[in-house]
Parts: sequence; C-alpha cells; structure tokens
Amino acid sequence: MNFKKLPKIDLHLHLDGAIRVPTIAELGDKLGVTLPTYDPKKLAKFVQVDRDCRSLTDFLKRFEVFYPILPYAITQERIAYELCEDCARDNVIYFETRFAPSLACNEKFTMEDAVLAALEGLRRGQRDFSVRCGLILCCYRSITTQQNIDTVKLARKHRASGVIGIDLAGDELHYPAAPHAEVFALARKLEIPITIHAGEGGKSENIREAVFDHGATRIGHGVALGQDSELLKRVRDRGTVFEICLTSNLQTCSVPSLQTHPFQRFFDEKVRVTLNTDDPAISDITLTDEFELAARAYKLTPAQIRELLVNAAQAAFAEPSVRRELVSRLRI
Repeated sequence: MNFKKLPKIDLHLHLDGAIRVPTIAELGDKLGVTLPTYDPKKLAKFVQVDRDCRSLTDFLKRFEVFYPILPYAITQERIAYELCEDCARDNVIYFETRFAPSLACNEKFTMEDAVLAALEGLRRGQRDFSVRCGLILCCYRSITTQQNIDTVKLARKHRASGVIGIDLAGDELHYPAAPHAEVFALARKLEIPITIHAGEGGKSENIREAVFDHGATRIGHGVALGQDSELLKRVRDRGTVFEICLTSNLQTCSVPSLQTHPFQRFFDEKVRVTLNTDDPAISDITLTDEFELAARAYKLTPAQIRELLVNAAQAAFAEPSVRRELVSRLRI
C-alpha cells in the first residue's frame, strides 16, 4: 500500500513539536535569540532526536533550545501556516494541532495573542493548501488552576474562529490532574470537547481519572491502559478514543519496544485507537512514516488501516458534517 497517497487524519499533533528546523534557525536569527548554531543542518542535532532515542529527558531537552522564539506572533503564525503545508504534502486531509498558550507567552505577548496568531496561520494555511484543521488549547499540569481556567475561557471565546477543544499536558508523574478539576468542570459546562494526556508514563489510574472524573472523550497516548484489564473494558465500552503515537512512545521510553507496545492488544480488544505523530519535527517523522511503521510491526490489513482512520474521523472535535465528510473520503 502507498501510505503517502493514503488520505490520513492526525488528531495528536503538537504545534511547537512541528516547527521546521530551518524555521527555528531563521527566526532565531531574526529575533535575536541565541541558538547553538544558525546553520539548519548543524542545528538539527540539537532540536531533533535520533530514531534510537530512549530517554524522555533527552527528548524534552530539544524543546528547550527553541522555546525562546515561541512568544512572538511571527513565530506562532508561521509554525501554524507551515504545518498546514507539511500536512497537505503528506496527504493529511484533516489534523488537530495543540499547544499551551501559557508556554508561548510573556509580559509583552499574552496567551490570547498566541492563540490569535496560531489561528491566523491555520486560517491562511487551510486556504492556501486545501487542508482542514482545528486548534486544541492545552492546559498544563504544572501551572496554576487560574491559568488553566483562563485557557478554557480562551477556548470558549475563540470557538467560532477555529478552537475546537482543550487538552491537559505536562508531567503526569509529578503533577496530578485532580487539582485542576474545576477547569474540566468549566469545560464540560461550556460544552468544550476534552482530551487529556494520561497513561503515557504514569499509572492507569490517570486514565480512569481523566475519563470518569474529568470527562475526557479522548486520551493522549494511554499506553498504561495495558496494565489494567478491567479499566480497558470500561473505556472500550464507553467508546473512549486513544491517540496512539508509536514513534514518540519509543523515543520517550514509554514502552521498550514495538512488540511490548499495547497497540496490538488495544486493537484486538476493540478499543478505539488512532495513529498520530505527536511531535513530528522533533521525531523527524510524518504520519506516513507512522502508518508504515504500524503496518510492518503489526501486519495490518487494508481493512484495519481504514478502521484506524475512520476511528480518527469519527473522534475528531469537528462539526458532525465535517466528520461525515472525512469518513466519506477515507477510501482505501
């Protein structure tokens, strides 16, 4: 199967993790931000991980290099615009990208400034590259509840402009979700769709909490679900969707190998799973790469590949008419 030509959907895609290396170099130079080097070829080793990376710490260090260029409108708009081009080139017909406004702001560039810049980039990118997408705003585990409430309010304010949901990201090993319960209560009250990073490196209890306490209909990663057969049945019966990112899970050491990844078990036991890139620029991958990897490792049939894509289309935080259109385009 030619996975490059296959119409694809990416639901778990971090905006800052999709920034092109040449863009980091160019903007770093233009904005006067100190980088290890401004030569894109040399810079790559500082901001991308090798395919044999096996450390979460090593993975996250890549972001630290370019975080100083994020709180600028030119950066947020350009990353979003170029992401549309990159997805269109890979025949991704719909994607949902996410970022934490709280990590892309400073005293001169507000959270709302960051959201507006990203939305403008996505608006222009959709027009120029004929791709469809939406923006998810990430709340963050390690910041204040009030900052996360402000993030939800921004999501509500800009729903009509392309914000489609909220997420909770960050270090789940050291920062539980429970202190932010009122954040999700507000999101549910405002009828904003919720996805939560849970069970990536923590316990299966984090998945239970995300789904049954906080109302998440989708779970980012969720590999820890493989440790809890009872919870697996509960979330399967509930229809919870799992945003699986194989390469990322290997590189961050969430799993030691593809053979030990619970993807196959989830699929066999009818848990609704999807395939996604997570941080494609950091991992130096495309969604085509992820489907090729999964197809080889798990010997997926064309029917199973279509099932993965239909799961994604039906789980998208888009309007029902958009979801139906996406399903109709998924012909293999």
